[in-house]
Amino acid sequence: MSTSTPKSPITPLFGMPRALAAITLGLGSFMVVTDFTIANVSVPTISGDLSVSPDEGEWLITSYAIASAICIPLTGWLSRRFGQVRLFIASVTAFTIASILCGLAPSLDALLAFRVLQGAVSGPIVPLSQALLVAVFPAERQALAVAMWAMTNMAGPVAGPLLGGWITDQFTWPWIFLINVPVGIFVVASTFFLLRHRDSPTVKLPVDMIGFLLVAVAIGCLQVTLDRGRILDWFSSPLICVTAAMAGLGLIFLVVWELGDAHPIVDLRLFTHRNFAVGSMAVAVGFGLYLASIVMIPLWLQTDMDYNATWAGWVTAPIGVFGILLAPFLGRWVRTVDARLFASLAFVAMALVAWWRSTMTTEVDAGVIAMACLAQGVGIGFFLTPLVSLSFVGLPPDKVASASGLQNAIRMMSGSLTTSVAQTFWDQRARFHQTHLVETLTPSNENTTTMVTVMRKSGLTEDQVWAVIARQLEVQAHMLSLNDFFIFSTFAVTAGLAIIWFAHAPRKAS
Repeated sequence: MSTSTPKSPITPLFGMPRALAAITLGLGSFMVVTDFTIANVSVPTISGDLSVSPDEGEWLITSYAIASAICIPLTGWLSRRFGQVRLFIASVTAFTIASILCGLAPSLDALLAFRVLQGAVSGPIVPLSQALLVAVFPAERQALAVAMWAMTNMAGPVAGPLLGGWITDQFTWPWIFLINVPVGIFVVASTFFLLRHRDSPTVKLPVDMIGFLLVAVAIGCLQVTLDRGRILDWFSSPLICVTAAMAGLGLIFLVVWELGDAHPIVDLRLFTHRNFAVGSMAVAVGFGLYLASIVMIPLWLQTDMDYNATWAGWVTAPIGVFGILLAPFLGRWVRTVDARLFASLAFVAMALVAWWRSTMTTEVDAGVIAMACLAQGVGIGFFLTPLVSLSFVGLPPDKVASASGLQNAIRMMSGSLTTSVAQTFWDQRARFHQTHLVETLTPSNENTTTMVTVMRKSGLTEDQVWAVIARQLEVQAHMLSLNDFFIFSTFAVTAGLAIIWFAHAPRKAS
């Protein structure tokens, strides 16, 4: 093993260069996180244009998520081998090229191949943007850097469906990928200009090929299980049974191998740091429920409340307002006040909003939905920055990139798992409620007979009357099921609040 030192290590920037670096690195992270959800609302359009079924089109989301989830944990090893700046520039360059290829893809097979490439090269971008932001800010301003990074990561999943819906409605679907090109070019050029003579030291490490293969099998199979399980009815599908078994065995072998390897490709020893373990667990709980909610609400608005994709995006957009407003201040506050207090405030706010949403009915208007999203934004604004700061207290500087990559992988896997389970829960509970609602449609039910009489007098035929009733039963069943989900979320977020206080206080830990 040998070490090569670049011209100058990464040192803090000041003035305009630091402001430009913050914008540049934040944009790089935002671009990648947005791509996790930007194609979600466009799948039906893409499937129709490419003459494939919507189920086949869903692989656009799955393929990106699998490739990204496999490569995110490799960030620590890759950055030690090639340097953080060089790896960041190379990853953004490759991501931009992959985006062009996605936009020009002539068929689904080509588009899936380019989405795999796009997801794979995106893996290091988010954790490296965090590590580089921390590096270019002086010690007394690093909490602000984390706050800015957190803001882009929490706003991205909200902006994705909004941008995807608007671009698809106003232009054509290739532009949901081509929009990355000017952003990517700016990020590459700006990063090269600002940091070309600065980089982290590199170490020629042996390649942990067995570890890499185990990561690919374990995380790849787990991601397929999570993303396709709901569509294929979970364990009634032989494919899901096989991928779930391979994921479980792969994870077991991965843990055993990586703990015994001298140069693991995923540093699981980071979990021996109490704050990192506790912080990662709290991030997984909070982000998983957050991502599930911002997927479920637009889905409910479009399937049951007759919103189009653009308006569903606009109604949920206020969730990012407080994150933007709080970012400049939260960094300073976290340095002077126990980060656990801010994280607790985030979980309390999210629990209260979840409870509020559990009381809503189909009569709720767009203003109330937007206000609930705005209120949830208070919790989101206080969520990621304190937990990330708390997680990294006491970690050696050379472990930050590895820790960031591992925690980001945990966060995104939790988001995929919780979202898939939440959608399954929503479907199953809706069927449960629909069954019980149907039981009330009897001749002895005065409301039923009155409603049928009124609709017949309005000119509807017998079949039309019962079609309207069936549709209303479906809408009400989905509403009740969504309420059940938010009741569960209330208690789960409250449990996450308890997890936070197992971490050491920041000053004691440092």
